[in-house]
Amino acid sequence: MKRKLIGLSFVVLSACTGGTFQVPDFRPDTTPAPVPVIAPVVNPLSAKERFVTTVEQNGCVVNESNSSIVLADATLSVEDLGRIMNELKAEGRGQVAADQRSFEIISAKCP
Repeated sequence: MKRKLIGLSFVVLSACTGGTFQVPDFRPDTTPAPVPVIAPVVNPLSAKERFVTTVEQNGCVVNESNSSIVLADATLSVEDLGRIMNELKAEGRGQVAADQRSFEIISAKCP
């Protein structure tokens, strides 16, 4: 009996191969997963350049009324502020204002 079933199964399978019967492909997908794109690392500006950019955005002058805004936006301490203003003055990129209480930036954006 078993021999007849084996033979019958071959006959049935051979009839299926010539027709419209399709055996689905159950193999796992072989395409590789997409590689995530890593965003480029942006080099942060130096403390001096953050200061200059922030001062340019706030009227080109650091005074008592906007010094806290400049410190917060440029993420600087008071010590950093003093050091940076001295460096800018030595480089010719900044000067003490005429009122002797403000500091002016000299750049293309600030006349």
